[in-house]
Amino acid sequence: MRNTVLVVSLLFLLGIAGRLLPHPPNFTPMEAVALFSGAWLGGRIGAFLVPIAILGITDWVLGWHGLWPFTWGATLIGVVLGRYLLSKRRLLSVLGVSLLQACIFFGVTNFGVWLQGYYGYTWTGLWACYTAAIPFFHYQVFGAWTYGLVLWGIEWAVRRRVQAAVVPSSPHA
Repeated sequence: MRNTVLVVSLLFLLGIAGRLLPHPPNFTPMEAVALFSGAWLGGRIGAFLVPIAILGITDWVLGWHGLWPFTWGATLIGVVLGRYLLSKRRLLSVLGVSLLQACIFFGVTNFGVWLQGYYGYTWTGLWACYTAAIPFFHYQVFGAWTYGLVLWGIEWAVRRRVQAAVVPSSPHA
């Protein structure tokens, strides 16, 4: 229970600070928070509530926008991905699933932009919408990777430290 409170507190701190403090466009911790929530909090409802609460608080501060159903929905997909694809918690898994989540977020949210009519309701408009977003995509990926490595790096370091404290050293070493 205590570990869960610490993890949730860390996710809230990282998620809120990462969205409210100045940052490059789309370079936020939300993909990593969603994936980590899914992997660490498992099937509990809290795995979904943590990223939604962070988005709700920060969207309230930053100002509500018409894309919130798409950003929140894409983030919730990350929770599911974390639950099912990050049980091994290996570096390549974290990087690969973070890239997948960034791609999903890109696809879902830009489809939402197109649905709002900014580019016209044509295939050409849809293509133009996704094309206009490409210059921001690398920030999305780097944000997902950076924050993912931070979260899983902290988890790895804590787990290693706990294991070292539990396993007594050999008298013959």
